[in-house]
Amino acid sequence: MPQKIVLNSFAELAGALDVLGLEIPAADAAGAPVAAGDADGVGAPGVIAYAPDAFGATQEGEAGTEVSLTPGAPGVPGLPGVPTHPATAAISEGSGDAVSGDPALHGLAGLLAELERASATLATVARQDQETRALALRDLERYDAVLAEQRQAEEARARARQVREEAERLAAAAFADEARAAAGRVAAVAARTEAAAATLADERQGAAERLVRGLALERLLAERRREEEAEHARAAAAERARRLSEALAGASSALEAGRLEEARALLGPVCQDHPDDACIASLLRRLAQREAAVKALAADEALWEARRAFKKDPEAALTRLEALDMTELPEPLTRQVFGAWARACARLCRRRELAEPLRYAPDPGRGAVLAREAPAGPFVVVRALGLGPEWRAGAVVPAGRLRLARPLRLDE
Repeated sequence: MPQKIVLNSFAELAGALDVLGLEIPAADAAGAPVAAGDADGVGAPGVIAYAPDAFGATQEGEAGTEVSLTPGAPGVPGLPGVPTHPATAAISEGSGDAVSGDPALHGLAGLLAELERASATLATVARQDQETRALALRDLERYDAVLAEQRQAEEARARARQVREEAERLAAAAFADEARAAAGRVAAVAARTEAAAATLADERQGAAERLVRGLALERLLAERRREEEAEHARAAAAERARRLSEALAGASSALEAGRLEEARALLGPVCQDHPDDACIASLLRRLAQREAAVKALAADEALWEARRAFKKDPEAALTRLEALDMTELPEPLTRQVFGAWARACARLCRRRELAEPLRYAPDPGRGAVLAREAPAGPFVVVRALGLGPEWRAGAVVPAGRLRLARPLRLDE
């Protein structure tokens, strides 16, 4: 028997067709719909057929439209003969109620329910873990108490050993018999105390080891070690920050006051702990600029004095110029100093009547004047500027260095 759906209006009929995913058949000339593929108006299997005059009372006192569904076609579950569509709502057999059949909605509801169950499980697990941790912390307190007793026993043993040794020395060195006897009694008491303390310390150590094995405290002990290491690291970082702040303040004050060596000494240690600190780098740049300015000023003063003195006292002029720090001086100033130094050396060679004076200058601002003190003698160092202690005056010059030397102009 074909199943029936009661419709009260054409709008409900259109809605039913839309829910079932069916096409509304075209109407004939009389206005009656004709099923697709059937010109006579006879509905093909699986297609809803109806006629305008079919509307009437289906039951007494109840108006409606009976729509017959032709059996035999594949249908919606519960409605044989109605084609199934992927997006249709499922209609239960013998009932007109529509239940949502969207897989996405069913999947989302299932996921939310599963998530709620997982959240409840997580809360339970977290609560149980907190309870387990609380029990473990109480066990850790027992372990700490045992360790404290062990330390006290160790301290008592060390103190008893000290008293025993003092008593034994007194007993051995005492003059009176009563003193020796008293010292011996004290030594015996101290020895018994030392032995008892040693036994207690060993027992407490064994108890602590058993607690660690039996109560599985390794994880808590590891957490404690990590916390202690982190605390030490924070303390060390705070100490480094304090030293940095003090060093920056002191170096800045020293720099402003012109105490350049003090400023560099203050910055030296913190540079190793904070190699990338911007404040240190800024102070070092300022310090280098001030040091360069001081060097340049000293070089200017020495050059002015040497130019005045080299004709009358070339040795004094040379001593003044050779005391300069030639590193990081501006190149024009370096060349001026070296030229004044060379002229003073030429004046000195003429005064001392040295033979074949040579000038050895491997780098700008650094060099030496070489000469023979006797016509057939070896070449020795007359004076040197910026070459180091091995170029001391009077030292014999190796032959290899002589090949790089050039004659010194005595008219300089």
